Amino acid sequence: MDKLDDAVVDHLERRLLHDERLEVLLGNVLDRRAEWIDRRQAHVTELRQRASAAAAKLSRLYQAIEDGVADTAARTSRIA
Repeated sequence: MDKLDDAVVDHLERRLLHDERLEVLLGNVLDRRAEWIDRRQAHVTELRQRASAAAAKLSRLYQAIEDGVADTAARTSRIA
């Protein structure tokens, strides 16, 4: 049993834990992580732009109401 264990461990060390193989695997992991970070940052940027646009629209709506251009009572009666 000890000989078999040693043979399996030796094989794993030579084939799977080879320095060059590990370097390639870790490089792939780092590349994927960098791509994921880029996608997350782009998504956050898009959400911030959408939030800014919504805030600007809301601000214009409030200004229109204050200026008397938009009548909230007329909208309420149409909805009901």
